[in-house]
Amino acid sequence: MIIIKHRQNLVEELAAAPNIYGVEVDLRNHGDKIVVFHDPFNDDAVTLDEWLREYKHSFLIANVKEEGLEPKLIHILEKHNVQEYFILDESLPYIRKFALGGLSKFAVRVSEIESAETALNLVSHLRQQEKKIDWVWLDSFTGNPLPQATIQALKAAGLKLCQVSPELHHVDRPDVWESMVEQFISQWGNAPANNIDMVCTKLPEIWHHYANR
Repeated sequence: MIIIKHRQNLVEELAAAPNIYGVEVDLRNHGDKIVVFHDPFNDDAVTLDEWLREYKHSFLIANVKEEGLEPKLIHILEKHNVQEYFILDESLPYIRKFALGGLSKFAVRVSEIESAETALNLVSHLRQQEKKIDWVWLDSFTGNPLPQATIQALKAAGLKLCQVSPELHHVDRPDVWESMVEQFISQWGNAPANNIDMVCTKLPEIWHHYANR
């Protein structure tokens, strides 16, 4: 299981993150550059080129906060020889467009309100054109795991699964993060460890222990 440290937007955070982990980063257009920042209208944000000088990690989740920067983003990642990544938070039309063009490094969202059926329909549609996407972003707004049947159906379709750790929906409440993750894992049991390929979290040590127990 690949473990991703959530929102490593500051260069100092990235440099401090152990290389065995992957990282998630927020990206926006700013003139002719891509900058690393979660919220809009920040003139002090570091550029992606500068940020990538400190990137030495196992995997990158590029969370795009606006559509249309994909060609520029792909060029920058290729320039820095970043090969293990996926692009997150694209709409289905954009995912379809670039997947049909041959880029499979996208994650489609599945949650309690975003159906697995939609993801599977996209996979089926792309296969008819001999194309694909690689990843599913498994989210949970309730803090509870999605049904095992959903996870198994997505895996059977050849998709890799990235689980969103429940504390990411409560970033302003660090006092409850650990208990939320432990409750989530206790509901999961041991079964998903073989099916989940990645988890995005603010508490990588807990998930590392779970993945290696």
